[in-house]
Amino acid sequence: MAAVRRWFASILKWKRRQVTDDSTTRGTVAVVAATDVISDVSHQSAEDSAEAGFCGEPFADSGELLLSLSPLLFSMKLFGLYFHREDQHRRRTDDPEWNPATTTTRTSSSWLRGYATVVLVLMWLNVVRYAWVFVSSDHFGTVLFTKITVVMWFGLAAIYQTAYYYASHTGQLLEVLLTLPVTRDCVKIVRRAAIGITAFTWTTLIAIHAPISASLFFIIDGQYDFTLAPFVTYIEVPEGKILLARCVGILLYCWPIPCTVWPQVTSLVLVYVFYHQFRKLDGDFYRALGKGGQFNGDLSKFRQRHQTLSCAVNKVDGFMKFVNVAGFLCHIVVIIVVLYSLVFYPDSTETFTSTFINVAVLLANVTGLMHTASAGVIINHMVRKNGRPFCYKPTT
Repeated sequence: MAAVRRWFASILKWKRRQVTDDSTTRGTVAVVAATDVISDVSHQSAEDSAEAGFCGEPFADSGELLLSLSPLLFSMKLFGLYFHREDQHRRRTDDPEWNPATTTTRTSSSWLRGYATVVLVLMWLNVVRYAWVFVSSDHFGTVLFTKITVVMWFGLAAIYQTAYYYASHTGQLLEVLLTLPVTRDCVKIVRRAAIGITAFTWTTLIAIHAPISASLFFIIDGQYDFTLAPFVTYIEVPEGKILLARCVGILLYCWPIPCTVWPQVTSLVLVYVFYHQFRKLDGDFYRALGKGGQFNGDLSKFRQRHQTLSCAVNKVDGFMKFVNVAGFLCHIVVIIVVLYSLVFYPDSTETFTSTFINVAVLLANVTGLMHTASAGVIINHMVRKNGRPFCYKPTT
């Protein structure tokens, strides 16, 4: 037994000497200790951005990613979906003296926060109001299906509003946009994408959503007056005042629709940011790995970069998961209801206007379902795929 132990010890010494020689001749591979992997990297983003960059490419300056999304975020602010919440404790520590510029920023932020709070309350009150669209005389048919569609859509809008209010109130969204170190090419692409998708969304809302809403209230006479609930359904409106009621009702009807569109658009842009950075990390790793499996980089930096991106994804998922789950369920239900109505109830397509409305609602929900599904699938695919660089895979 003593001879076996001496033989085994000699083999271990030879192996250590061989590894040392290989690391000297082929390049140094950093060994990641247990202490190198930290559980909380909320402060790590600032350290990463302070460095020259990653794999020879510098990161964008702090705030450039937030600035590149300004057209999109401005549209979000218009509907109370985004605001800045000032950290008062931080201001007392860093800037104890009164500063007029800081005071102006705080006033603007407080105004946006109050505006977003009012919009959030009104959105949920609107959902409660639409619960009065159902009456005892309802029967299985096109009208009942339309009512279900309207209630589901506005409930979805309220959930989206709540999710992004939570993201703004807790500062999670702002923190990710300000502290996540991204490459400069990502900022340029995101800026172009934000401008293009904002212009396309506004065009779609004006060209499609506005005509549909106008036709519901003014062209189809009385057929969709149940959207004025509890008026018409439970409170009778005189004939001379029905036009005024429709003018007020169209405002309450039109407002929630963009509140379901802008969160989905913003989620897609955020997903693309992570997709781009994970894909770049994947390419940098395999370039450092080499054709023969020889690694010429610092493994600890790759793990740190991957962990920084993963923690940012986890932070964004804290509010985006509600958007994805609610969007998936509501869009599925609405698609099933509209398809059932189109197939089995001919009165849903007996006029051009009713056909156009039902087809437009169906296409809108199919598009929303695709956005919701793609946002979850893409980011999950990139996180799982890019977990591989840190488990060595021998090449054949």
